[in-house]
Amino acid sequence: MNIKSPFVLKQIIEHRQLFTQLVAYIEEHDGDVEIPSRLYRFIVRQAIQTEATQGNDRERDRIRYTLSEDNLLRERLIIRKDPARGTLVLAPFVVDMLRHFDIGRMRGLSQAELEDLRDGLNQSLAAFQELPIDLKNDDFTDELRLLRRRIQDTLGKMQESIAALEAQGDHLADQVEQQDVGSLEGAAETRRALENINRIYQRYILPALEFLDPKTRFKKGVPAITAIRRIAKLAGESDQPALNEEMQLSANAIQSYVKDIDSLRLSLERYVRQDRQQRQQYDAVERAFNAIRLATEERHDDSFRNLYIPVRHAAIQSPGTFAGIKRMRFVRLEWHDIDHRADIEEFTDRRIEELRSQLDKAGSVKVDPARARRSEAELQEQLRQHEVQALLERWTIPDDCQDLHASLHDYLGSHLEGYTLNDLLEALDWVMALPDFKFHARFQHLEIAHGELALSYHPLIPREAPATEITV
Repeated sequence: MNIKSPFVLKQIIEHRQLFTQLVAYIEEHDGDVEIPSRLYRFIVRQAIQTEATQGNDRERDRIRYTLSEDNLLRERLIIRKDPARGTLVLAPFVVDMLRHFDIGRMRGLSQAELEDLRDGLNQSLAAFQELPIDLKNDDFTDELRLLRRRIQDTLGKMQESIAALEAQGDHLADQVEQQDVGSLEGAAETRRALENINRIYQRYILPALEFLDPKTRFKKGVPAITAIRRIAKLAGESDQPALNEEMQLSANAIQSYVKDIDSLRLSLERYVRQDRQQRQQYDAVERAFNAIRLATEERHDDSFRNLYIPVRHAAIQSPGTFAGIKRMRFVRLEWHDIDHRADIEEFTDRRIEELRSQLDKAGSVKVDPARARRSEAELQEQLRQHEVQALLERWTIPDDCQDLHASLHDYLGSHLEGYTLNDLLEALDWVMALPDFKFHARFQHLEIAHGELALSYHPLIPREAPATEITV
């Protein structure tokens, strides 16, 4: 029995909550388009059982015939079936339809996908530059049809990408805000959510902004919006006002998505900074723990005969490192049936008694020179920060400022003795924290060299600055 594709798609849509498992499988396997036949048959059996429990015997038989693999293959909804390997490949539009129903399974456009879209529009630009713009020319009309399809594809994918990124970003942000970081499980969940937010920010948000920025410079070709506007200019010069207007509107429609992407960037930046800070804290704790473990291994002789870690050992010079995790419970380290935690606690209690007796006799305790030098360095760093902030309180951002990094560099270099690039970074953190800060990053790499160091950065420009197209 041959059942036409509209009826097949209707059955899939009615049971879409089951068929979205196919999209989940594809996403879990990083876009692998081959689906195990057993997974598809399992989903069909679930749909049949759903109808059977409701007593719809006629509908159950209809699903069995409609969603059979052979019927989908005849209707070109399955484009390939491999019985030997037990796999099948659904038509791309069917997978896109299922993704549309389950927005949480959708993904943002990656760097490679955005580059593919830009290359297609650059190919259309090259073709329009070589062909005469004549609607009666078949070669031109073929290229125009291909260009329109590429523009529609870009608009559709950008819209889906933004919807997917918004859904995933909101979900992950809720996870971060609702987790109890005081427990190990909550801290682990929060860390995973922050890592996923950082991955979305780096892999999807920043490449999308670069794709939509007409000022971005590429090694080959021009930005996608620039390519469409150049095609519009060629149409206007060839006395095709309707085509010129169509291309201009298409370019504006694509560029309008930059506001949505930029709002996503602003909403996720706080979590990206939190993820970076948390990674640094975890690294500090891990380094301190490894130092203690190494010191324990060095002093261990299978019997632990009163051999303790020296009080001046580098591993315990900064006990404040562990101050933030007092409530966390560590898994006991089983090593030759010895409780190292109890041994360290015993050593700590004994050492405290020794220091107290030393204080009673001498009236003071000798300060560790290494720790004193570190405290002095921290004090100097705080004084330097106050000096930089005092200068910034007397500084006003120039009205014509088009590079905040360069303006701060020039101002601090002329007013701050012993100026370094670290002072510039401190000043930027202070300025960007102001409530009336209205600058955003231009996706262009610049560099400031000072002394033996150089700083690579994205220039910060006023948010109200108009974006003009670069034409050649």
